[in-house]
Amino acid sequence: MTVAYEVLMDADKRRIYDKYGEKGLQEGGGGRGGGMGDIFEMFGMGGHGGPGGPRGPRKPKARGVRKECTLEDLYNGKEDQLEFERVIRCKDCNGVGGSDPTAVQKCTDCKGRGMKMMVRQMGPGMITQQMVPCSACNQSGEVIDKAKQCKKCKGKKIQKEQHKLKVTIDKGMPHGEKQVLSGEADHLPDMEPGDIVVLVMQKPHKVFERKGADLVHEKKITLLEALTGFSFVLKHLDGRKIKISSDAGQVIKPNSMMTCVGLGMPFFKKSYEFGNLFIKFQVEFPDTIKAQESLNAISTALAKSEGQTPPAKDSQDLADEEVTMQKLEDRHKNTHAEGGKTHDHHDEEEDDDDEEGGQRVGCQQQ
Repeated sequence: MTVAYEVLMDADKRRIYDKYGEKGLQEGGGGRGGGMGDIFEMFGMGGHGGPGGPRGPRKPKARGVRKECTLEDLYNGKEDQLEFERVIRCKDCNGVGGSDPTAVQKCTDCKGRGMKMMVRQMGPGMITQQMVPCSACNQSGEVIDKAKQCKKCKGKKIQKEQHKLKVTIDKGMPHGEKQVLSGEADHLPDMEPGDIVVLVMQKPHKVFERKGADLVHEKKITLLEALTGFSFVLKHLDGRKIKISSDAGQVIKPNSMMTCVGLGMPFFKKSYEFGNLFIKFQVEFPDTIKAQESLNAISTALAKSEGQTPPAKDSQDLADEEVTMQKLEDRHKNTHAEGGKTHDHHDEEEDDDDEEGGQRVGCQQQ
C-alpha cells in the first residue's frame, strides 16, 4: 500500500514516515513498539510532555481591560477599582467536575490524550492519517459519570464570577500606558492564573489639551484686550485658581502662544517635575467701528506707538474712480456666468478656499 507524500502535510508525520516508513504510519511508530503513544509523544501530546520532557502548567493568555481616566485623575493620581467578569475553577468541586475524584475517568477512545489518529481512504491504494480532537471527551481526555457530575458546573469544572480589583493611577501616567496585574485574570483547572493588562485611556478634557507633559489652553480675547492688556483666572486640574495677566504694553497677536512655566502635567514616575502650560490666543475682531471719533483715536494711538504720524487722507485727484469694499456674499461670485471661468474641479477648490479663509472681498463702485 502506498501513502502519497502530498497528503502528508504535517511535519511530524513526515518525520515518522521518513524514519519508520509506511508501517510506522499504520502502526503508530513501527519498530519502537510504542504504538500510538510514540506518535502522540512526537506531537508533544503524550503524558510526559513530548520530546522536551516535563512541562509546567500552562498559562492562559493575558486579558486586556480598558480603564478610562479623566485628566484630573492623571494629574493628581488616584486609587480606583476595576470590576470585570472572569472564569475560575468551580468552587463546589474545586475544578474536578464531579462530586468526588472517582467520578472522573480516563477517556477510553483517546486513552486520555484528548486527540486520536484518524485514517482516511483517499483512493485505491492511498490513505492519509491525521490527528483529530476526540469527540467522546471533547478533547479533555476525561469523561465524567453523569450521575456524579458537579451540580453547579455540570462537569465543566469552571464557573464565572464578578471580580473587583484595586488599580493605582500614578501621577503623569500617559495615555495608552499598560499596567500588568499578575494572576488576577482567569483561574482555569490545570493552568496557572492568568494576568490582567490594564490599558489607561485618557478622556477628552473641556479646558486643556494634553501634549505629553505639557498642557494647552485656548483663550479668546477681544481686540481691545489684545492691544491694551488683560487678565483672567484659570482653574487648574488640582483645583487651584491661577490668575494669568499680560505685561503692560504687550500686544497679543492672533494664534500666538505664551508659556506659563511649570504649570503643565507632572512627569510620569518623576512627579516632582512638571511640564509647561501654553496659552493659545484667539483674538476676536469687531465687525465694524462706526464712530469716527473712535477711528481717529485708534489711528492716532497706533501711529504714536510706532513713532509715526497719522496718515493723511489720499487726495481723490490721484484716482480715476473710487470704490467701497463690501462683505463677501455668494451673490458676488460669477464663476458660473457665461464668459467666466470654466467650472471644473480646480474652480471648486478655489471656491472652497474662498469660503473657508474669508480673505476675498467684494468691491462696489461709487
